[in-house]
Parts: sequence; C-alpha cells; structure tokens
Amino acid sequence: MKGFGSDKAAGCPPSRGSYGGVAGGSDSAPRLDMGGAGGLTGILFPWTRVEMTKDMICKGTISAIVGVLLGIISSLIVNCTLVEISVSSFFSLYLGIVFITVGAVILWRINVNADGASQGRKLQLTFFAGLIVFSGVLCFVLKRNWFVGLHAIAKVPLYTILGVSVAFALTFSLVDVVNYLFSFFQSSVSKPLVESREQAYMVLFFTLIMGGVFGCIFGMMDVEDEMQYQIKLALLREQQFCYPLGALIGGLAGFSNEILRQSEQKLRYYSTEFDEDI
Repeated sequence: MKGFGSDKAAGCPPSRGSYGGVAGGSDSAPRLDMGGAGGLTGILFPWTRVEMTKDMICKGTISAIVGVLLGIISSLIVNCTLVEISVSSFFSLYLGIVFITVGAVILWRINVNADGASQGRKLQLTFFAGLIVFSGVLCFVLKRNWFVGLHAIAKVPLYTILGVSVAFALTFSLVDVVNYLFSFFQSSVSKPLVESREQAYMVLFFTLIMGGVFGCIFGMMDVEDEMQYQIKLALLREQQFCYPLGALIGGLAGFSNEILRQSEQKLRYYSTEFDEDI
C-alpha cells in the first residue's frame, strides 16, 4: 500500500510514511498542516480544518459511497473469518501461520532498517507486528470446544484483538487492490487514492476501530458457541449491528481520505509553481 509500502522498486521516490521510509531519509515533499495539537482531528476529520470546495464535496461524496460499500464488505468478511477461525481447525491453522509470518517479516524489516528509523516509527511498527504475531497465536488456541461455556466477557478481549488484526490485513489488501485498479483509469503522474502518511494513518485509525468493534460484538453475542446449524442465524443477527457500523466507518474513512488527497494535491501544486527568483 502506498503510504506504508516502499516505492523504490517502481523507480519512484518513496512516499511519506512508507515502510521503506523506516530506512531513513528526509521528507522534503510539502506536507499538509493540520494544526498543532488538533493534528489528529485534522487527519481523521480533515473537513474541519481545510477550506471545503464544491469539487471536494462532490469527490468526497463519491469516495464516501465507495467507503460504505467497502465497509459493508469488510464487515461480512471479518465476521465470517472469525467464525471460521472458531469452528475450522484447518482455517485457524492456516491463518495463524499467515499472521505469525507477516508479523515476523515486519519485525525483521524493522531490525534491518533500524539505523535510520525514528524511535516513534519503530515503536508503532513493533506494536502492530507484535499484535499480528499475537493474533496468530490466538488462532491456534481459539478452538471452539476449548471456549464453549466461557462467559462472553472473558472472550471479548481475545476476539477484539483478532478482529483488529483481520481488519488490518483485509483493509490494506483492499486499499492495494483499489489503488491498482484505479491506476488503469488515470495518467501515470496522477496520485494514488491512498499515498501519504496522513492518509495511511487515517485509514489505520478507522481500521482499528472497525476491527475492534466487530470483534467485540462477535464475542459478546457468542456467535462461535452456537450449534452448527444455528451459526448462520447467529451470524445474521450479528450482521444487523455490524453492517450499519461498517457502512458508517467506511463512509467516514472514504470521505476523509478524499479530502486529504485533494488538499495535498492542491498544496503540492502551489508549492511547485514557477519561482520568478530562479
């Protein structure tokens, strides 16, 4: 994903906030100032900090609609994945190996590029890598017959963590796919849908919220404890809560991402205008 992955292989300068950026290097590209202490609010809800135009609102609305659809799809996939982890030994083994491998690769890249990495970036990546590895371990221990009868409150933290990791992997895979498909309908110099560090952090924040909420609802409703023929009904009941939440979070993320994208495009345009003093 642009914004978290390195662009060096493509022969382009690395985008801000990429994993490749862990290796160091200055960030000379113009950045969107979201306003000091309110920077987080400016990134998550950029329309509160930037001057909105009619074009921004129109494009943001289209992005919000796409975000709603992706949020609903993510809701379905995350919850079905949690069910399969709970009831299928093969699927839980497979996903556990995938999570542990991905987390180990991220940790390895952090150590390899540790010389030029900022302390804050290293801590962030180490935290998420550890979370992914821990989720892989949970896939091995969340056997259905081990947890039947256990109070839902005791399972909520485990499924919340697992939901965050599944949503994290799914969301950034979807973003990569959308960026790839979007590249066929734009010129080679156009900016991807998600590229900058601010956009990546915004998507990451909404992903954490979405995965945590889905995992929490899944654990509280005891979907995994239902009998085989009742799991589908229990999943449908849960989706009545998760679909609207997924649509809301996805819509907010889509709208915010497009506003950030348009704002940074405008900032980049003004910062590269012809300088009469040269």
